[in-house]
Amino acid sequence: MKQFLKLSMLTFIVAQPGIGQKYNDALISKNSEINFAKTQKRGIKKDNIIYYVENDLQTISAYKRSKLKWQTNVISVCGKPKKGEPEIRYVGYNANKLLIVIGKHNFAEIDINSGETKFVG
Repeated sequence: MKQFLKLSMLTFIVAQPGIGQKYNDALISKNSEINFAKTQKRGIKKDNIIYYVENDLQTISAYKRSKLKWQTNVISVCGKPKKGEPEIRYVGYNANKLLIVIGKHNFAEIDINSGETKFVG
């Protein structure tokens, strides 16, 4: 019985997606930008990496082959905007960074390789 229980638990753990895919493929855009005022899309796919804005509209995750590469909470790093809601409104892909608009007029950049986030104004 113990062998069966161990095997069942191992199968359960291996079968779980765990760190795997947590995004909805239907919400991924192949364009270089998403503007939440104009679309329901939540992510951008470039070079087989998906940059996805999570449900809290504050966190961006990068997934490579359905595995989490990095994750950053833009509002935690940059602080709450002076105007507008504390959420991501726009994501644009540039050669080596993501350009982010939070609130009404605040801007951030995220390094696409490391997820390092910095407030730019």
